[in-house]
This record gives sequence, structure tokens and C-alpha cells, in this order.
Amino acid sequence: MMDFREQTLQRLKRFVSTDFCGRKFDVRDYLNDPRRFMALLECLSYSDYSMAIKAGVHFTLCGGTICKLGTAKHHEAYLPRMNTLDLPGCFGMTELGHGSNVMGIETTAVYDSRSQEFVINTPNNEASKYWIGGSGQHGKLCAVFAQLTVNNKWEGPHVFMVRIRDDQGRITPGVRIKDHGPKMGLNGVDNGQIWFDNVRTSRDAMLDRFASVDAQGNYSSPIPTVSARFGTMVGGLTTGRILIGQGAVTACMIGTTIAIRYSVQRPQFGDKLIMDYLSHQRRLLPGLAVTYAMQLGMKRLKVAAFDTPKPDGKFVHVLSAGLKAAATWSRVEILQNCRECCGGMGFLAANKIGPMKTDMDVDVTFEGDNTVMMQQVARALLDDRATSRLNSVGPFDRVALAASSFITNQQLHKLLALHEQHLVVTIRDAMQSAASGASGRNAAAAAQAAFDDNLDLVVELGWAHVEKLCMGYMIDEARAAPAGAGAGIGALAQLFAATRIEKRAAR
Repeated sequence: MMDFREQTLQRLKRFVSTDFCGRKFDVRDYLNDPRRFMALLECLSYSDYSMAIKAGVHFTLCGGTICKLGTAKHHEAYLPRMNTLDLPGCFGMTELGHGSNVMGIETTAVYDSRSQEFVINTPNNEASKYWIGGSGQHGKLCAVFAQLTVNNKWEGPHVFMVRIRDDQGRITPGVRIKDHGPKMGLNGVDNGQIWFDNVRTSRDAMLDRFASVDAQGNYSSPIPTVSARFGTMVGGLTTGRILIGQGAVTACMIGTTIAIRYSVQRPQFGDKLIMDYLSHQRRLLPGLAVTYAMQLGMKRLKVAAFDTPKPDGKFVHVLSAGLKAAATWSRVEILQNCRECCGGMGFLAANKIGPMKTDMDVDVTFEGDNTVMMQQVARALLDDRATSRLNSVGPFDRVALAASSFITNQQLHKLLALHEQHLVVTIRDAMQSAASGASGRNAAAAAQAAFDDNLDLVVELGWAHVEKLCMGYMIDEARAAPAGAGAGIGALAQLFAATRIEKRAAR
């Protein structure tokens, strides 16, 4: 395991030393050229997922956080050495007692005005930083999320750059690290647990683009509230979610390509190819359609996030959360079908499907637990003003459907949209009904309780929204593509929608 981790690090060093179209990889492209930044990191998923995740933690989570939340002094101090991996970084957000509830983290950062230092402390075991990729063996620098207190006033979570190992790899004073050891997969990444015992860092250690503490200990920020500042502090997670979602789609591309190619060459019971059996087609081809749908969703997401002068933050957040969950959950199902459809050959490590399954199984819970991600999608839809004007779904044009032997992609898209609308209205009405008998905070609490009581429908609503959007993107792509390609994409769109509707109807 230790050798594999070291091999992963050396592979990354080879990656960063390579010239790509005239220049090397640069973490500053996180802001300056995000499409190039993401494209190069995405390529690593085709080779080895451990390398992709180690790079993602180092460059996207740690380096990207410095780029986005830091200022020139931080960029100059850290980024050149991060580019060469001379200063391996990690991302200290998750705590043993706080996974999805980032606002509730307990690590503290108290400003000492006499020494002009921040004192970073882990007050209890639940506040220890947990599952921190890169910390177990190689990490030297950690972007630590901690609750800031200045002059006895709580200012909410902020980010501090803390050295956890010196340049010789020795753990720094006041820091304790426990290696998580072997995992079910992804063993090229050195995850660990970190405790801080009143570790002192300089005033410049706080990333201060959106908030700062001067020498006299005065806190200032252009963002007036703790909740709004928190949203800014965690905004960088979107890029990570896009990379995780894209990695899942990439795995589906690899898996379906291997399984389908094998199936159109492997005869069984005489000369009949296994792909000629309907059962085989029903297991592989819907996965191919889902892969195309999710890839087109990722394509639109990247345009919205990186190619738009003024990105719609809410749209980007909702689509990135929904696609991250839908793509990774789909990957679980698709790779399992691909592995089974290759028979015993699918169990060989050389086949690549099995190692991808175990290495990538973590993607359904990191960078945002999928169930929580779908709740965020549903919450955004329910909070939209247009939701209050939606009516219950009436009967669809059943006569037109029954009179035709062929259902168009536009009709299938409409059915997916109606399913989403039905779920929105059902959950909205349940929340309004619960709140109607109360007032003020009691009404809000009653509505939240109704939301929690319908979490199964809430998660289904997240799915419905993603499926509706992806079907629309497939229709657009088929319309814009050359005739031959357009027909193929149109057929995949029809298969995608039909199997999604079939799956929902079975519940």
C-alpha cells in the first residue's frame, strides 16, 4: 500500500513535469483557464482513479481554495511549490462528527492580538479532521476550515493554511496524524485523521480575499453575514463536484465500451453472439443511453460554469449537485451490469471494470453525499417562486399516445417534465398543509418536518429534474448533429427516457 501511494505521487510528478501544448499544468488555471485545468485533470481518470483523486485533492480542493479565497501573498507563497508537488496539499473540511454539516464544524481558530497569530485547536475527537486525502503519508500543507473567533466574537467558518509536515516530511509540533490505512479501494490515496493542539499560525495564514483581520485584531468583510460568507467559503466545492461527476461518466464510457465490444464478439450456445440476446441488450444498452445523457449534461454544466461571462450561480449549483449524484449513482449500476455481462472475464483486474468499481465506490458519498445533493436540488425547486403557481398535473394526452405506434422524443420529454411537476406539487402541498396550522418559527419547523417526512419523494424529485434536463439536452444535441449522428443520438434519447419512465413506474 505504501509503495502504491508513492507510485501514485511519482506518477503525478511526471504529469506536472510534462509539457501540454506548449506549457505545463498550472494550478492558477483554476481561475485563469478553468476549461484547460479541468480537461487535464479529467484525463487522469482514464489512467488511474487514485491518481485522479490525489490530483483533485491537491490541485482542486487545496490549490483551488487558495486561488479563490486567497490573495496575491498566498498565491506567491504556495502555488509555485504546489505546481511541482514539492508542497503536497490536502483539504481539511470534513470532521469525524461533521460530514455534510460543514457549518457545524468544531475546529476552532482564535485570534491572539498580542502575538498576531491564529490558534488552531481540535476541542474534541469529533472535531478531528477525518478522511483527509493526502494527509496520511505525503501532505505538508492543509487548508483547514475552522470556526473563527476574533475579540470574543464568532465570525463563522474560515480557511487557514497550516503546515502539517515540514519540508523533510516530519509532522509539525502540535499536529497529530493517524493514517487510515487500507480501504476497499483507492489505496493510492493516503487518507488520514488530523488533530490540532493549539497550533499557532501567522495572521497571513488566513485566506483573506473575502474577510481579513488587521494587526490590531479588527475583523472586516465585504460580506455582511456569517451565512453569506459561509456560502462563499464553500463555493469552490462546485468545481470538485463537476470533476467527480465527470469521472463517473468517464468510468461509464470505459465500462460500456469494454462490455459492448466484448458482447458483440463473444459467441455462446453455438454461433449466436451474447449481444443478440434481449436480456443482454436490456442490461447494457440503457447504460449506454444514460452515459450519453449524463455526458451531455456535463457538457452543458461546464458551459454554464466556465464559458458564461456572468454564470447563474443557482443554476450551476443545482445542476452540479444533481449531476454529481445522478452520474455517480448511475456509475454504480452501469459498472455492475458491465462486469456481469463480461462473465468471468469481467472479474479480471486487467478488464479494468472491477478495479474501477472498488476504487470509485466512494464517489457516491464524497464531495457531497448523494442523498444530500438531491435534497439540495429539490430544495431549490421548491424555493423557486414559480413553484407556488404550479397546478396539479392533469391527464396527459392519452388519446394521442394510444393512437400512435411511435412516441416522439418530445412526448417522452413532456412525460418526464410532468413527473417532475407532480413531485414538486405533492411535496409543496404537504409542506404548506403542515405549516398552515402554525405561525412564525413553528410554521417553518412544521414545513421542514413535512419535507423530512417526504424525503423519498424529495430524492426522486432530484432525479426527475436531472432526467428532464438531460433528455432536453439529448434532443438539442440530436437536432444540431449531422444527420447520421443525429439519428443515433435521437435513438439513445428515446431509450434513455423510456427506461427512466419504466423505472419510475415500477416504484
